[in-house]
Amino acid sequence: MKNSNKKILIVEDDPNFGSILKDYLFLNDYDITLAKNGIEGFEKFKKEDFDLCILDVMMPYKDGFTLAKEIR
Repeated sequence: MKNSNKKILIVEDDPNFGSILKDYLFLNDYDITLAKNGIEGFEKFKKEDFDLCILDVMMPYKDGFTLAKEIR
């Protein structure tokens, strides 16, 4: 199954984990956008359409629960 048209937004403040997750999904043919915090994640979400959003719960500036409510 080709996933190249599936877009995923990852919002993760841990640079190591975010990078590993991004690389893994990229190697499996997903189109990945990575944001470092909830504010940046929401700005990227408003600019593009995503098939899936993976949100960290505890982040600076805006937590994952607040971001999820805004995305809905």
